[in-house]
Amino acid sequence: MSDPALSRALNGDEVLADSLVRELLAARLVAVLATHDPSGTVHAVPMWFAFEGCSALLATASRSRKVRNLEADPHATLVVHDSRPGFEVCGVSIAGTVDVVRGAEATPLIELVHGRYVASGPLPAEARAFLESDDVALRFVPETALTWDERASGANAALRAAGLALLLVPTEPRA
Repeated sequence: MSDPALSRALNGDEVLADSLVRELLAARLVAVLATHDPSGTVHAVPMWFAFEGCSALLATASRSRKVRNLEADPHATLVVHDSRPGFEVCGVSIAGTVDVVRGAEATPLIELVHGRYVASGPLPAEARAFLESDDVALRFVPETALTWDERASGANAALRAAGLALLLVPTEPRA
């Protein structure tokens, strides 16, 4: 029998030293940032990110709910995962604190995030305006993490070998 792999708990320096965490943070994936809303709910949004030094950087607009939430409570969770068909899933849920960076100090951090997801060159006006709405950077500092990785599991291999791992289906952009 192939039981699911246990999640691994990481603390402090272990978070960024972990090979799975480093692999996921190096990949161009979309993370989900979860903040605490004053209403008592969790506000979770997908975001682009870059990693620099000991922190993840995210770019957003100063008028966003996540910025208001973080100004009231700097604790947040960042989830990065790479999920494929069947049991071929891995990821990390990182808890930490966030500093909201504004002004001239934010500009190079925002550019670092954007440069990870958009090729350099002349941008269409609509795309440029969209990116220019990001006027603050969020510096996420990891404290603890939980990881999961089923890619090498016997269950994953058996499901794929039997052809029973259904493909994930992306949505189509809307006009």
